[in-house]
Amino acid sequence: MDINKRDMLTIAVLCTVFFSIAVSNLGSTQIPVSTWQTHGNKAFYVDLGTTQNVGTIYLLVKNGSTIVQVYTGSHGNWNFQGSLNITYPYAYYKWNKTTINSNTRYVRFDFEQASVEIAELAVLSQDNQKLPIVAVNSEGASDANLQRLVDEQGKVQVPLTYMSETFFDEVYYVRTAENYLHLQHPYEWTHPPLGKFIIASGIVIFGFSPFGWRIMGAVFAMLMIPLIYVLGKKLFGTWIGAFASALLLTFDFMHFTMARMATVDTYVVFFSLTSQLFFFIYLANLFKEGWKTSVLPLFLSFLFFALGFSTKWLVLYGFIGMLVILFALRLKDVRRLAGSLSKKLNAILDHPFYLLPSFLLIAVCIYFLTYIPDMLAGRSFLDVLGLQGSMYIYHSTLVATHPFSSAWWSWPLMLKPVWLYGSSLPLNMKSTITLLGNPAIWWVGFASIIGATATAAAALRSRFRKNATKQTAVVEGAVGGFDLAAVFIAVVFFFQWLPYIIISRITFIYHFYVSVPLLCLASAYFISKYWSNRWVKVAAVAFFAVVVLLFALFYPVISGTPASTGQIDSLKWFYSWVF
Repeated sequence: MDINKRDMLTIAVLCTVFFSIAVSNLGSTQIPVSTWQTHGNKAFYVDLGTTQNVGTIYLLVKNGSTIVQVYTGSHGNWNFQGSLNITYPYAYYKWNKTTINSNTRYVRFDFEQASVEIAELAVLSQDNQKLPIVAVNSEGASDANLQRLVDEQGKVQVPLTYMSETFFDEVYYVRTAENYLHLQHPYEWTHPPLGKFIIASGIVIFGFSPFGWRIMGAVFAMLMIPLIYVLGKKLFGTWIGAFASALLLTFDFMHFTMARMATVDTYVVFFSLTSQLFFFIYLANLFKEGWKTSVLPLFLSFLFFALGFSTKWLVLYGFIGMLVILFALRLKDVRRLAGSLSKKLNAILDHPFYLLPSFLLIAVCIYFLTYIPDMLAGRSFLDVLGLQGSMYIYHSTLVATHPFSSAWWSWPLMLKPVWLYGSSLPLNMKSTITLLGNPAIWWVGFASIIGATATAAAALRSRFRKNATKQTAVVEGAVGGFDLAAVFIAVVFFFQWLPYIIISRITFIYHFYVSVPLLCLASAYFISKYWSNRWVKVAAVAFFAVVVLLFALFYPVISGTPASTGQIDSLKWFYSWVF
């Protein structure tokens, strides 16, 4: 299987399309960064110069917790208007607002038991226009640093949306990425460090901003497109199989939304998919050349598994599935060997299996090397070892609840998407971001998974019934009646999905993200297999068109692009869909 000019052009077009859409309105590149910090009780007031029709007050909280009482009026005649309850870590680099709708020149802020860091203050009129602030004055002891609250008003973008703040789990991961950049103890410790390093690298290159902390997700998500294209070409041996795999991933909602978030899931899926690609290359070579084939692809599969495991542990499930395939092939060969049981046991551990412990040791070393910044921040190696137990206990005993959590069996059906962000805008407009899959890709893909599983099971029964004694060359994923492509897709998918049956902690639909490439590959499997049929061609083209059309239709819901409330509400296909 060679990648030719047609393949390169296809990959280039799909990557360009995806990346262009993904980086559009990804986030602001210039945001307020100078901060005012206070501890204990503190009061100050802002002077608007003249009496203004004030609608909403915003505080951009960088860090900390406090309760802020807001007043309007004048000295000696303050009228309480509302309060802000700022809670760490949920307020990390987020705009916190209170609506007052009052005509006033002065607005007073009383911070109670504060331990907080504020990046900027904004005052908006009732028609959502930013009002100029003439001065910020302290009540009591003077504080020259108060001017930091209004020194970057030119960077305050109205209306205030996800473009200028964190949302959902970004509050944990961006905070931790910043910790690593300053060699501080990481706030988020329940997952390994690598994904947070990647987020930090974007901040180093593009600056501390929503664009900087999200851009690497868009890059890695784009890189998954050539990965799945090459895997599709390896699996099916056809251009249409590779194209279908990559096109479906390009226009999947979850792949797109996750690409635009500063969380680590995109990196997990990237490393997992890369590991799967090299593992399948090794399997294909194994069927062609036998057990003496080069182990380099197998080693690279272990390497990328280690990187994925250093990001989130959940990559372990699919990797175990791939190893099960490898051991099953070895056992199949050992069954035919003549001789004693000890001879057969020795044969099981023959090349390349005696190398696997060393590969695993290298993977373990890579994993612990990612904790070097933690140790530079003060943790000892024994602390790091102890942290692994704490991580396991955290995930295995977590009993928290969440309105958007969902059971494992519901994920392919998309019964409970995760509402990540919502903001009401003027003129009955709304900015919303919801995490769900493209219905055409997920529903057809899951049906294709069931079909591929049935095909693989039938092929295995046929092969064992014939008790074949000789391996033949790979032809479009089928090896002497052994449908390697179907087996690979089915086994990896179910090993990645079914472990959640026994996981007791709350789970979310994004835990299914690592299986989304398998949904794409399963659909591509049948498209490639029956492409010679004219009606299959027609159905496949119609399917591709529906996939792209649904992406365009749901784009406001999955991107945060402002749209009318009516348009957004019309896309709620089920009562459980909240956005």
